[in-house]
Amino acid sequence: MKKIDITTPYKGLSKFYFEKIIDTIISEGNLKKKNLKILDYGCGLKFLEKKLNKKIFNYDIDKNLGEISKWNIRNYDIVVFNHVLMYMSKMEIISTFDNIKKINRNCEIIVGMGKEGLVNKFAAIATFNFSAHKGTIVTYEQQKKILNEKTKILKVKKNVFFMTDIYYARFDN
Repeated sequence: MKKIDITTPYKGLSKFYFEKIIDTIISEGNLKKKNLKILDYGCGLKFLEKKLNKKIFNYDIDKNLGEISKWNIRNYDIVVFNHVLMYMSKMEIISTFDNIKKINRNCEIIVGMGKEGLVNKFAAIATFNFSAHKGTIVTYEQQKKILNEKTKILKVKKNVFFMTDIYYARFDN
């Protein structure tokens, strides 16, 4: 994955937005269930773990942010990709999904995808976050296409503030 120098700071209005996304991910994935092995891939400042108030596996390319350096040596029940696939190449996404499936065919995937549309651009300007989506490699449509090809989408929570969709999926066995 390409090294990105930007980690979501979760402050001001953007904190409200990202809290809603995390709350939706928790709700849609029923992540408060006990004994789930959850990987937050691209954990950043570990907002998911803080909101869940339980220990999960945190991985980030920035070694100062995640506790685990090798995500692909464990079996997870659920892997969360929140606003992270866009920073990976198509081949990195495909390879990551293939590795997860190889480890656990029954693993569930939750993906938060920013739409990068007009509302997103306006919100970035309104919150003075001029570096929002800087370093994006793969578009929303490309992410969705790969997700459709590699998994079976079980449900979609559309339009978190008209800026993000949450996909809940699992692998076709």
